[in-house]
Amino acid sequence: MRSIPFYLVTGFLGSGKTTLLKRLLDLYADQKRIAVIQNEFAAGNVDGTELKQTGKSFEILEINRGSVFCVCLLSDFRKSLTELMDSYKPDLIILEATGLADPIAIGQLLQAQELRNRLYLEHVWCIADATSFIQMEANVTRMAHQVRVADTVILNKTDLAEPETIDAVAARITNINPHADIVNTSYCEHPLPKELKNIKRSKIAKGNLKEVLELRSEDRPDISSAVVRTTRGISRENLTRFIATFESQTFRLKGFVNLTDKSMVSIQSCFGVTKVKSVSPFASPTELIAMGSGLNPDNFKSCFNRYIE
Repeated sequence: MRSIPFYLVTGFLGSGKTTLLKRLLDLYADQKRIAVIQNEFAAGNVDGTELKQTGKSFEILEINRGSVFCVCLLSDFRKSLTELMDSYKPDLIILEATGLADPIAIGQLLQAQELRNRLYLEHVWCIADATSFIQMEANVTRMAHQVRVADTVILNKTDLAEPETIDAVAARITNINPHADIVNTSYCEHPLPKELKNIKRSKIAKGNLKEVLELRSEDRPDISSAVVRTTRGISRENLTRFIATFESQTFRLKGFVNLTDKSMVSIQSCFGVTKVKSVSPFASPTELIAMGSGLNPDNFKSCFNRYIE
């Protein structure tokens, strides 16, 4: 039975993980049989929908309602991963972990009896948002853990940060993980090699696994999530009002929304910085996901419904 390379993409909410994954698919999906595992904290499929818009051929397994590295899901995740390998027989597997994941448990996953001879950790990318990393990392331990297990830290959104801020973030990352390579990017334009075989093998796999196994994973974060799904359209004006109501209350707001003029937009909001972009409509209901501390899911849904015409 052949051993399958396993790639992990981590990074806090809105840092750019899906953007990097789209780049990986664009580069390698025509060369390899790729299986993607997309892990979402909330019960939504927004990121999976975005990936499918690439038109690339790949198999996707969506695991929602929590982090796959949480003890409450780890056993089920191992089972799902085994079934994926048996049914699809991929050349490689890429896991995009939820932004709220604490990936320290990657060690437990690699050591699981049913997986240890079937896959190996090839590389870990961590996406760090240059504009918010310092402020958030001081209060969110799992962000430091994401950096701690990384082989490459992609310091993203450097076009939006001041040079001194970028230097401070890079210094903090080096302090957390002096072995990681740091690449400064905008829109995750990381200079990936044309051949997967030229990506440097994971340092964890080379000998740091014992050290990672000794670290303690954090419990489920005290962050609420809310999801809106509807087949009814909303006007651009009311959508703008709705976003203004919640963007300051949420760490993350994202999704695809059908408008009353029969057009569709994608929404990407991270810590109050919001981008609304027109996209080609496709046959899908509106799906909008929000995550934040103290967010009231019922209030989020009822507010959106009040703005629907």
